[in-house]
Amino acid sequence: LAMLRLREAHKAPPLNRHGYGDRDVLERIDIDTLRAAWRARQDELARLRRFHRQRLYPSLQVVRDLLATRADGDLLADEALQHALADLRRIDDQLLQSAERIVHAHESASKPWTANDLVRRLTDRAHEVLRSARAVAITGGHVAVLLNRLQFFGVDQILRELHERGTPILAWSAGSMVLTERIVLYYDDPPDGAGHPELLDRGFGLSKGVVMLPHASKRLRLDDKRRVGLLATRFAPAVCIGLENGAWLCRDGDRFTNGGAPGTAVRLFPDGNVERLPQEES
Repeated sequence: LAMLRLREAHKAPPLNRHGYGDRDVLERIDIDTLRAAWRARQDELARLRRFHRQRLYPSLQVVRDLLATRADGDLLADEALQHALADLRRIDDQLLQSAERIVHAHESASKPWTANDLVRRLTDRAHEVLRSARAVAITGGHVAVLLNRLQFFGVDQILRELHERGTPILAWSAGSMVLTERIVLYYDDPPDGAGHPELLDRGFGLSKGVVMLPHASKRLRLDDKRRVGLLATRFAPAVCIGLENGAWLCRDGDRFTNGGAPGTAVRLFPDGNVERLPQEES
């Protein structure tokens, strides 16, 4: 695996072929300037999310109210609901577009190693180790930190290259989330009241048309059909998949199965139903 090869690389002679040790190269980065640039970028993204929530929460409430009060066959209410859902999705799309603009405007902080030839050679060496891997494993953890670090060091591009040539990429929990097109944060019962699912950012897009929801039974009210239905409808046509410890998600086109312990992978539907994924046939 790539991690083992990276460890071996650290046993190499202290000087690289350019006559500089790795520590010497890294010390050429102005850490204080980089920290300030990164902080400015993150502060602007945080400010964007505050504005996003100011628009998102009222829109979510409108959709919930319409779902709670509309009667079967009420065409006018159905039309209003579709318009409200379109507003909700537009707010989500605008968040992602604005976040991309901010990241692009702070490119020197997003990928600082591109501005220094010696540092770029060092990161290129790490990239080559990853490219030589026969398989890559991505663990869980804090999904925002994981996403930022992988992007910061350009690992997202390497993963795309590996995926295109068929190298196995194994991922779980937060690791599975960063491989999707959109990363959704969710917690229905936070300490400060009912939570609202929110978009974090675009993922790497290696697993298309799916929203990963690890530890779904602990973080979502899966018995609340209205909340489940809204979550699945909001991010449609992507399929919302809930995963528990022991799940092994298998996919063949649009068909999802579970190769792990029975009942550890479920699908959330727009009608509010939650169904176990069928077991993968051995």
